[in-house]
Amino acid sequence: MIIKTKKLVFWVSLIIFMSTIRIAFGQSDCGLKIPALGNYEVISQYSLGMAVILMIVGILLDHKAWKKVLLILALVPFVGWSYVNFFVDYGKLKNDIFNHNAMAEATLANIAEAQDRYKSEQGTYIGNLRKLYSHIGGAGGMNECVKILNVQAELDHWRIEAAHVSSPDTVIWDSRAGTSLKKG
Repeated sequence: MIIKTKKLVFWVSLIIFMSTIRIAFGQSDCGLKIPALGNYEVISQYSLGMAVILMIVGILLDHKAWKKVLLILALVPFVGWSYVNFFVDYGKLKNDIFNHNAMAEATLANIAEAQDRYKSEQGTYIGNLRKLYSHIGGAGGMNECVKILNVQAELDHWRIEAAHVSSPDTVIWDSRAGTSLKKG
């Protein structure tokens, strides 16, 4: 009985440890990739069009078996259209995309601060991502869910494009749009 209790305690503590290991090592959950909202509109249009075409052909055919098959097949794209129009929560998706883009903008704000600091020290902006990472301080630093897609640095201006891994959008900051701390 004591051996079974020890095994149970071991397995329970192992499960608890494995479930908290992500917190212990600072890994964050970036969330699932959100598809572009325009994709839902395309799915809606094509599925409704396909359902209507299958229904019209099914109604016009005189062969009874083909008529049944086509009318039943018309239900499949109509179910897809119904799902996109009645079950997808667009408000939540838009809110999630906004929050992901805000995280990307916060990361780019820290990069802008590092660019200004480096420019005041060295007289030019950083174009090398490795050097850029070493100069980023700020409250948030680099968010691990935000990926830097493109860095262009010249002597007098810089431009950075970034995206949250879960967002379909990209965020661009350009120092030519006023000061370097303003979003482009």
